[in-house]
Amino acid sequence: MIVPALIGGLPRPVSLSKKLEQYYLGRLGEEKLEEAYRAHTKRAFENLRKAGIRVITDGLYRWDDIFNPFIRFVDGVEVNGLFKFYENNFFYRSPVVRGELSLRDNPIPEWLSVALDLKEEVYPGATLKAVLPGPVTLAYHSINEAYKNLDELVEAYAEVLRELLKDLPLELVELQEPALAAELSRATKEKTDEVTPDLAKAVIERLARVKRIWVVTYFGTPRVLPEGVILNVDLVEGSVPQEYRGELGIGVVNARETKMERRDRLVDRIKPLLRKHGKLYVTPNTLLDFLPESVAWRKLKLLGKLGGE
Repeated sequence: MIVPALIGGLPRPVSLSKKLEQYYLGRLGEEKLEEAYRAHTKRAFENLRKAGIRVITDGLYRWDDIFNPFIRFVDGVEVNGLFKFYENNFFYRSPVVRGELSLRDNPIPEWLSVALDLKEEVYPGATLKAVLPGPVTLAYHSINEAYKNLDELVEAYAEVLRELLKDLPLELVELQEPALAAELSRATKEKTDEVTPDLAKAVIERLARVKRIWVVTYFGTPRVLPEGVILNVDLVEGSVPQEYRGELGIGVVNARETKMERRDRLVDRIKPLLRKHGKLYVTPNTLLDFLPESVAWRKLKLLGKLGGE
């Protein structure tokens, strides 16, 4: 069985960007901005239904990057400076860890409850998943001024995420964990410390006992293979480790370029894995934020057609 699925968010529509600009300039109130978020999320669900994507996210229209605003709801962290995310044109604001981490009151569960209600209204047949940064990737992309080493920081982030997971209204949660596969970013290369692979595996498996976890590892072949999760692998620039036997998502549509793939060639790549695993989630290979909105939707429609194979 082939199940088309979305990972991460969708490109922010120009119309929503204009609303945000008005809000930051003081020309639009919070109530009107919330109406805009809901209207655009509802429209996204309608388009995902038309495209045939059966596992979806809320589009992450409220997020600036994969860390923010989540990291703003964590005590012990300040946000400072812009860094390139894995040497591409996608930037993030770096978390600076200055003290012991703990989760403060935050609106993320409420945002997902709103999205779930909208999803039930326009696309009840889809599965909605939450999206959060993973503890390993968070640690590698933080400036650590409080913990002895990255292993301790990973453990601290995992505990914060565990607390948040318990409050979420969704059972399926996607963790963005490119650090489990990618070469280290420039910011990380400046550090001599690295996360112990066994620890990385253990903390994710621990989170998988709280919610059903979908681990996304774009940018290459995973080096850490947690058990009891859905593991999403970039099939464009990486491969599925031979020893992996768990649930599998494969990034077959290239979200790093506008060129459209041929459906028959994608099917040829999928068939050997389908014979081995029996069920596959087919996804973009990375975040769709890198693409123009119109191209992103064309790629998603292509994914949707694979669900009929």
